[in-house]
Amino acid sequence: MFMDGDTLEKLEIYLENCYGIKKLDKKFKFGPGKVNSIYAKNGSMKTSLSKVFHKIQEGKQADICDEIFGSMPVVCNINKDNETIDKDEIFVIKSFEDYYESDNLASLLINNHLKQELDNVNKLKDGFLKVLEKRSGKKITRTVSGKKVYELEETIITDFGFDEKSLLLNLNNIDLEDLDYDYSDIIYSQIYDDSVIRKIKSDEFQEKISQYLDKSDEIYSMYTFFDKGTFTLPKLKDIQKGLIKNNFFVKENKIILNDDTEIKDSAQLKDKIKEIETQLTTSTEFKEIEKLLSDAKGMLFKDIIETFPQIIEELKLDKLEDFKKKIWLSYITAEIDKFNELKGKYNELDTDIHDAELDDTPWKEALNIFNNRFTVPFHMEISNLRSSIIGESIPKVIFGFCKDGDVENRDENNWVKLDRDEVESKNTLSQGEKRALYLLNIIFDIEKRRRENQKTLFIIDDIADSFDYKNKYAIIEYLKEISLEDNFYMIILSHNFDFYRAVSSRLGLKRSYRHEVHMRFDEVKIERELYQDKPFMYWKTQLNKKHIIALIPFVRNLIEYGADKEVNDFQGIQKDYLLLTNLLHIKEHTYNIKIADLKKIYKEYIDNDNFIQINEDKTVLSVIDEIALEITETDISLENKIILSVAIRLVSERYMINEIENSNCNFTWNDRSGSVLIINKEEALSNVLDNGNQTRGLFGLYEQIGDHDKIKILDSVNIMTPENIHINSFMYEPILDMDIIELKKLYDDVCGLECVHAI
Repeated sequence: MFMDGDTLEKLEIYLENCYGIKKLDKKFKFGPGKVNSIYAKNGSMKTSLSKVFHKIQEGKQADICDEIFGSMPVVCNINKDNETIDKDEIFVIKSFEDYYESDNLASLLINNHLKQELDNVNKLKDGFLKVLEKRSGKKITRTVSGKKVYELEETIITDFGFDEKSLLLNLNNIDLEDLDYDYSDIIYSQIYDDSVIRKIKSDEFQEKISQYLDKSDEIYSMYTFFDKGTFTLPKLKDIQKGLIKNNFFVKENKIILNDDTEIKDSAQLKDKIKEIETQLTTSTEFKEIEKLLSDAKGMLFKDIIETFPQIIEELKLDKLEDFKKKIWLSYITAEIDKFNELKGKYNELDTDIHDAELDDTPWKEALNIFNNRFTVPFHMEISNLRSSIIGESIPKVIFGFCKDGDVENRDENNWVKLDRDEVESKNTLSQGEKRALYLLNIIFDIEKRRRENQKTLFIIDDIADSFDYKNKYAIIEYLKEISLEDNFYMIILSHNFDFYRAVSSRLGLKRSYRHEVHMRFDEVKIERELYQDKPFMYWKTQLNKKHIIALIPFVRNLIEYGADKEVNDFQGIQKDYLLLTNLLHIKEHTYNIKIADLKKIYKEYIDNDNFIQINEDKTVLSVIDEIALEITETDISLENKIILSVAIRLVSERYMINEIENSNCNFTWNDRSGSVLIINKEEALSNVLDNGNQTRGLFGLYEQIGDHDKIKILDSVNIMTPENIHINSFMYEPILDMDIIELKKLYDDVCGLECVHAI
């Protein structure tokens, strides 16, 4: 473990057969900036390396494996300063994780005193829910499709129609005043069961209820001491309980009912109640209701209405939903002491939460970091702030979409607000916006570690992927900010060279802390990155033969985007741009242009014609061929990849032109109007050479005459070398990403085509 005052000097990684990494042996040093950056093209190693660290973070290092070749022996040794790194010292930030939600929010919202209060409240809540579970038959939790569902609390909240999805947050909304009923002995789940409810809601059952209620009114009218809606049989039964409990029937005490009936003792009162109930339950109308309850669950429900016939009125469609609340209120009243204790402790906690000045919490600071730095087309707020604080639910993000585009107009009528589920169901958020939500939760996690001064090694895997440039740079600024924390160390991985270069520059990383990944015979090599700055700045000052050739497409672009000054003196080519184009495609003058013909052009456009150790009388194509033949699979620098790409194109174009010229075929040709023409080979070649996308055009003709295997090789030329090798100081990542081994193989393949010789 990191100890207070410790620094991370070096990190040693040795892996074998870990998630596709056959072998990786690397020692990282951490200087004053405490950051290393790695450029790794897609498919090389970064996601695999992140997986390794994430398994260690989860405490599951034993699960690390090769997912394809599972039987391969795994070696995973990661040490910091000669000690095994601990899981709590690692935090992996993936490129994106759908529905990721921080587990650390509560720690950003409350102090230790509030946490202790909250623990006490939750214990009382758990005890109260257990007694409701026993009375209602609804489980506190159950498992649905392998997922834990909180059934009891959710049911109560739904039945009461509460907005807040938490029992605690609604304790003060539960009104127990003036209840004139008691259904505490009725089991909720035996009534509100799907099959039972279907019977109750049926037209036949509802018709029988109406008939029964008419009959019960008739029976009640026989007893003039009843007053419908005011004094009913349930009320008489309540009086019975009270009289017996308070020993009323002593010393000849008696009650006289409105019809002059005298009740002298509890037995007489019991008999009178039994007499009325018998008339109700033996009526034909009641029996008709019972007939509809013939299955197992129906029989349980039948027992309930036989015991409590007064509930039949509650089963009418217009009362059925309200009956749910009456049952819950009856349970709560029966457990009033437990309820009042829970309510009292919660209100004390709620008061302390309000006194805590939530706007000054680390959670609010983290939210402000996000809102102040990142640009998204919506405003975010947390709707369930109190429930988030007390841990009843995760923060519920509400998205505000502005109607008129004026985000400063805070009028509620100017905003449409949707919760996360609504936004997801409408498929409103782009992938980038979903990543923004992911990033917000990552910020919560980082800020928690910062607040607790927790020493951490962050493994950051393409965190800026799918963000626009403004947000990418906001991320970079945030990474720069947290890199200044004494206890934070970072390894930043990216497949995007532009982001990699920007983050390395903004964080001020020196040469020894900037790396790139190469594959060497199944081994991942993390080496010092060669292109610390724009490579062209170096090439144009050191004009050796490789740099001269590699600069051809770059200088051509300078001319294309600027002014063609026509300084060359090559016979037959006036434009400087066209002279260089003749070196990137097979044209009329391609074979005759010499190195010396480049000097005036280079002097004019890059202000240097000091060519080093090169025979200026050689043709440019012979030099290209000479270099291409010398390049090996370990020559991974950018200039070698550019030269191979140029050579591949030239060899393939020459081959296709030769094959077309030697053919005796007519060709189909799509002209610019969209018409399909049948033309001879001379017209076909003329059309291709006079139009753009020459390599693609030649391939379209060759496809009509070539054999399958050769077409496949030439199609790879179109895939691996751009249609036009446009390369400048900002956009050389596509060629940088090309594997030198694949380029070298493709060059050998096109050189090996029938009738092809090196140029």
